[in-house]
Amino acid sequence: MEKLFKDLRLIHTQAASINGVGYISQKKSLREDCKSLKLRDFSVPAVVMRGDPVWLNCSYDLERDKLYSIKWHKNNVEFYRYLPADNPPGQKYELPGIFLDLGWCKEGYIFMSKTDVNSEGTYRCEVSTEAPFFRTVKGESEMRIYVNPSSAPAIVGVKNQYFIGETVNVTCISAPSRPQAFLKWWINDEATNEDLYRPLSRVSQDGLFTSELILRFKARWHHFKNGRMKLVCEAIISQAHTLRSEEILVSNHSSSPQKTIYSDYGSSKDGPTISGGKSKYGVGDIVDINCTSAKSQPPAELHWYINDREAKPEYLMPLKSILYKNGMESTRLRLRFTVKHRHFQMNEMRLRCTATLSEVKTMSSEALEAEISEQQMSDLHVDFNTGADILCSAAVLLILKEELIYSSEINRIFVIPPLPEKVHI
Repeated sequence: MEKLFKDLRLIHTQAASINGVGYISQKKSLREDCKSLKLRDFSVPAVVMRGDPVWLNCSYDLERDKLYSIKWHKNNVEFYRYLPADNPPGQKYELPGIFLDLGWCKEGYIFMSKTDVNSEGTYRCEVSTEAPFFRTVKGESEMRIYVNPSSAPAIVGVKNQYFIGETVNVTCISAPSRPQAFLKWWINDEATNEDLYRPLSRVSQDGLFTSELILRFKARWHHFKNGRMKLVCEAIISQAHTLRSEEILVSNHSSSPQKTIYSDYGSSKDGPTISGGKSKYGVGDIVDINCTSAKSQPPAELHWYINDREAKPEYLMPLKSILYKNGMESTRLRLRFTVKHRHFQMNEMRLRCTATLSEVKTMSSEALEAEISEQQMSDLHVDFNTGADILCSAAVLLILKEELIYSSEINRIFVIPPLPEKVHI
């Protein structure tokens, strides 16, 4: 009985606090708090390839309440609502990028038969109950639409031959994609840091991006290997998606924690896992739990959330990653903080971890080769000094003892006198 009165006093104190995130806004009994509306599963795929169908899920527990409405929004614009009292209960509103099939929609579980680039955005579901409580719970997540390039990048402006000292001015153009491709130049299989210029990406009417990267430099001897210079352009597209862990619901008056499994992207087994923690927390207690990502390469980026707000940096502590023999890696992130009154909403604190994975797709252009100009080679001047060593490179022609010698690599030529001081070849 004494414990019950303490709990009631605590609720009364919290109810008097300023209404905001993390605070209880009205008085209620412990039994009432346990029997209230809850959002059990909110699922929006993080990455969708253009044209694919998608399911959006908004599941809930009414407990003792009566459902009033379920509403779906994209970028704060309503496109679907479900009201049990209406006939028919499910209604849709036209919105670019939304292709609802009401025949497959059931309450908060809705189906889009296809997608396009306008389907990208932030999706929110709101579940509300009838009087006398008028409770509302919400879930929100972002969906991105991806389009892979239909072909490798193209190179324009290349000439068949170049003089030494002549300006090479070539442009790499990516095929349309979403998101835009990051372009990179290679000269003779080595990434180049020569003079680069990136014009602004062009956006087509269907929302796809075309990237360009201009490479401009003066041709030098070291650019030619065996008399040839090879140019390759590479297009890189990073596709990021987010996996959600189980969400732990901790009550400050429950004997055991509750868990809600989210399937935000793919199967739940691919999401991060949470370890550690206690079955009950009170104000002043220390939460100390770890999040571990599934095996991946490149490694996942982890984030902790408390009541759908990203945890403060001072709460976080990166741990040593787990490395596997096959090159895969599991990242780990520790969450540690002291529980405050503000951490409880409706006597519950929700803890969640997410893992963001980036899949990198790379497409390379066809390798183009340019030769050193034959005229350049015929105009070459070579100085000879008696007994001197001469280094010859990049397909140089020399007259030595009335014989033609073709050098495709760096050679050391010993010149035997007598020879004129300068020979024009």
